[in-house]
Amino acid sequence: MVEISPSDIGKRVTIRLHDEPGYRDIVGHLLTTTSLKNRHGEIVQFDPAQIYIWREVVDVPRTSKSGAPLTIRIYDLEKLANETWKAREEENFGGWIFRADVGVTRRANSALVLNNEDHIDEVISWYRARDLNPIVTLIPELQRDLDAELERRGFKKLLDLDVMVKDGESFKVDFDYEVSSKPDSDWLAVHGDEKILPLLIKTPSKYLTIRKDGKSIAIGRTAFAADWAVISRIWVAPEFRSQGYGRKILKALESESGNRKLALQVSTTNINAIKLYESEGFSIHHTGRFRALSQQINLSQESCC
Repeated sequence: MVEISPSDIGKRVTIRLHDEPGYRDIVGHLLTTTSLKNRHGEIVQFDPAQIYIWREVVDVPRTSKSGAPLTIRIYDLEKLANETWKAREEENFGGWIFRADVGVTRRANSALVLNNEDHIDEVISWYRARDLNPIVTLIPELQRDLDAELERRGFKKLLDLDVMVKDGESFKVDFDYEVSSKPDSDWLAVHGDEKILPLLIKTPSKYLTIRKDGKSIAIGRTAFAADWAVISRIWVAPEFRSQGYGRKILKALESESGNRKLALQVSTTNINAIKLYESEGFSIHHTGRFRALSQQINLSQESCC
């Protein structure tokens, strides 16, 4: 018999027991030397004399591109990204998340589609009741039939976004920038984000600015949910583009994100930005799509959020 000692209590283990006419396995966290709690929350008692073999189950850290099946990872990442851009009003409807906020941000005024169910009629009614254009965000590679049905129903494609990911690491940069837990007026003015300040500060975030001669020349945001950091709102002043400041603000945002997994969104047509992100180790995780029923849309044409 391989004994379990009191020092093993708290470990996640798998135990094979002699159980006539053969064996049976139990898995869970040890509560005592004779009991464990399984993943269903049930307390399972066992006789140490029946142990054939046991071992500790050591969880392998998940990276930004591994873990659960891809479909689950995509939906999980979309839900995490939503946590970093929380709309003023949200309603879960059959696996879709209906979102509404002030009309200056597309993401916070669209329905996030997280399955293949058809709730198009409900989306139209929900947004029309709020005097908003019905907009949906979906994943074409997972929802091809639904994407085609939206097209048939008059939802025109607005924008495709690549969601890019990278495993973060702790490091420091060798240039100066400013960082704050709340955006100042200069930071907000760049994208005209004054109206969405309540949305921005709902989530633990950092707001970065690179200045030159007192002027903001590059900004960005990194927001935290679970073990992820979602980077957004990257901007470089036109007269300072192609001078390395895009890379600098990206590196600064990564540095401030620590060793969290990293994600960002970029328009599939923004080839220069995609090349920059790829050169810094980001890779495409999946592609999202915005579709809108009406073309009379008065929302900012942001490329990342």
